This record gives sequence, structure tokens and C-alpha cells, in this order.
Amino acid sequence: MVVSDQEALPRSIRRGPPITIDCECGERRYLHYGERWTCEKCGRTWNTRRIPLEEYADLRRTQLRYRRVPLLISAFSLICVIAFIVIGKALGGVLLVAFAATVWSTLGHPFYKRRYREQLAKTPTWKIEPE
Repeated sequence: MVVSDQEALPRSIRRGPPITIDCECGERRYLHYGERWTCEKCGRTWNTRRIPLEEYADLRRTQLRYRRVPLLISAFSLICVIAFIVIGKALGGVLLVAFAATVWSTLGHPFYKRRYREQLAKTPTWKIEPE
């Protein structure tokens, strides 16, 4: 049974990455910050609020920072296609976006993904004890 009191948390924390809880009896749950879970098999209760809020917020900021660049690239590509359609050169806009997507996927994305994984490796891990 999962119990949540998410309303008291900032919105950015409520929508953060899930926290994996592995119970000693073998059960596994993915909870959001602020949720409590009582294992159905053994009755242990796990509370994700035992994770320091600032450390979890730092993890969330890292996650959001590395989501922004691909979104900005996509928005810029869409603007370029619309601009080329308005000008009357729709094929040129499609070709430009196709070229940019190819360059991003072969050169930019692997580098960017490696940096993201390095940043995530620097974030702390937590060992939550049952209540």
C-alpha cells in the first residue's frame, strides 16, 4: 500500500525521478519523493522522506538541466521548418532539419548523454532503512 502526501512538496520535487525501494523480502517498488509504502509480504514500512530534500532536489535539477537542450534544439528546428514554409522553400527546411538531426544524433547526442551519465554518477545514493 502506497501512501502519499505530495501536496506539501514543491511541484518540481513531486514530478522527480522515481525512487527504487527494494524490500528485504524481495519486493520492489518505484515511489516518488514523499510517498510511504508498506510491503504487502512482510509489513515493513518505507518512507522516502528519509532522503534529504536538498539532495533529491539537486538530482531533479540535474535531470531538468539535461532535458532542456534537446527540447531547445527541437523547438529551433520547428521554427526553421515553419520559416522555410512561409518563405516558400519547404523542401529546404525539411532538408535542413534532416541534416541537423543527423549531425545531432551522430556527434552531439553521444557526447551529451555521456556527460549526463557522468553527472548522475556524481549524485549521492541513499540506503533507506524501514521504519
